[in-house]
Amino acid sequence: MKAVDQVRLLIISHDVVGQRMAGPGIRAWELARVLALHAEVTLLAPQPVDLVAPGVRTGHFAMGDSASLAAYLRQADVVLANGFLLESHPELAEVRQPLILDMYDPTLLENIELLRNAPLPERQDRTRRDIALLNRQLAAGDLFLCATERQRDLYLGALMSAGRIAPERVDADPLLRHLVAVVPFGLPATPPVRTGPGIRGVIPGIGDTDPIILWNSGLWDWLDPLTLIRAMPQVIAAVPDARLVFMAGKHPGGIAPMRMPDAARTLASELDLLNRHVFFYESWVPYADRANVLLDATVGVSLHRQHLEMAYAAIRSRVLDYLWAGLPAVLSDGDPAAALAREHGFAQVTPPEDEEAVANALVTLLTDEAQRHDLAARARALAPRYTWSTVAQPIIDFLAAAQTSPSSAPRRAQADAVQPIDAAPQTDRRQVLQARRNDALQALDATWRLDRLTPPAQGFPGTVRNFVLDRIVWPLLAPLIARQRDHNAAVIRAAYAAAEYQDHLSNDLSRIIAAIRLLSRQTRDITEHIAELHEADQHLRAAIYGDPPPLPPRTIPPGNDIDTLTVTERRGE
Repeated sequence: MKAVDQVRLLIISHDVVGQRMAGPGIRAWELARVLALHAEVTLLAPQPVDLVAPGVRTGHFAMGDSASLAAYLRQADVVLANGFLLESHPELAEVRQPLILDMYDPTLLENIELLRNAPLPERQDRTRRDIALLNRQLAAGDLFLCATERQRDLYLGALMSAGRIAPERVDADPLLRHLVAVVPFGLPATPPVRTGPGIRGVIPGIGDTDPIILWNSGLWDWLDPLTLIRAMPQVIAAVPDARLVFMAGKHPGGIAPMRMPDAARTLASELDLLNRHVFFYESWVPYADRANVLLDATVGVSLHRQHLEMAYAAIRSRVLDYLWAGLPAVLSDGDPAAALAREHGFAQVTPPEDEEAVANALVTLLTDEAQRHDLAARARALAPRYTWSTVAQPIIDFLAAAQTSPSSAPRRAQADAVQPIDAAPQTDRRQVLQARRNDALQALDATWRLDRLTPPAQGFPGTVRNFVLDRIVWPLLAPLIARQRDHNAAVIRAAYAAAEYQDHLSNDLSRIIAAIRLLSRQTRDITEHIAELHEADQHLRAAIYGDPPPLPPRTIPPGNDIDTLTVTERRGE
């Protein structure tokens, strides 16, 4: 048996890992570094990794190309992948190794906000695909990683619906901590150290003593930098030399452009604050240099609007950096970071989209040195709770269990008494067919009303055209249109009724199949237990009476999913 530190762990990131990287890449890199103390770690990313750490081997793959992952998968004992990867790499759902899925970022909720301004059909299509992705994830994972207890409740509910929660699993793991584990974003174990210039002396217009308000995050569309910019005139009236810096350059992974960066710059320009009191980084700050920026700041800020992504988000990586640097902060209420701030007092919490409350909080922290130092001390005291070695403990435990007890390593097919009815590709195909059916129904629903047609507007002069159409043509057509409309309405009602009936049949069939499978497994367990009892009885009688004469075997015919079982009995019993 290999030692625990010889488990071959493959970590797959869907985002760039390198000198410049966003939250997903940072998370994959830092987990790889800490888990390298417990396993042989290989880290893959969509682009070559230009970082080096002891015990971490790196490689890259082509997104959507299963062949580029195949060799790495063959050499792994355990796979840890970002859950989003199962969309472009569905083969990950079928790996033979234990599969850890990192789902700290609820994709469906994020995409609803990301596409808020897109056409509704595009948003509906993305949501359908996100639901299919979620179902695939729920069927595939052996351990699910989330960021908060609220997220954990969200995924437990989804797993319950997917049939992944069974009595025997709960008997062995009452709170299912070995199925859904809270692994927040983490922090380095050592405090930040200045390695070079940060903001001062780098960005023109910011002096050596100017108080700096830092937005230490990307300008994502689901965040709210606009309220912060609108609050700045009130802040400047009280603190004239205040400077606001957005550390949010172009994303290193080349993701689709978002609307918020341009909106924030436009608003700052309209308020005549751009490059006077409000400044924007044009390039992404290297990960190793972020400490220099944090150490130059006076106050940190993270604001958002009210929406589901906010409610179920992780404690954002850059908010945790405020703890690491001992930086007092102003946060919007309603998300896990605000709840943590209320509990531990490292930040002032303001209502979402309340520019006056934000301005008052900033002025208080910029002018009240004693309060600023108090919040900073509370932030530093909380930071050790989030070191990477601490938050990664559930993964470390999983690796140890997978290695020390290979025969009982958690596997979906063995551990779950109630399985999802179909494998992931079949589930996805059913959902695709349902989506196509629903699209067809919506198209019928949108076009069946012939009386919504407008008469042609060409071919006649205005007055003559109106007379001919209104007095002659349309009265003749009206009865036919009405009759056809009633027929179309009946077709639509029948189509919807058939679709609903089909869904009910599908759900009933799924429940029946699940019950049959459960009954089959229970029957097999009973027959195996009977065989064990007979064997024990034979040994006991042999010990008491001596070796009994051989008995003819009795074979129980194989049933559904039940292997042939031979039971030896004594004559006359």
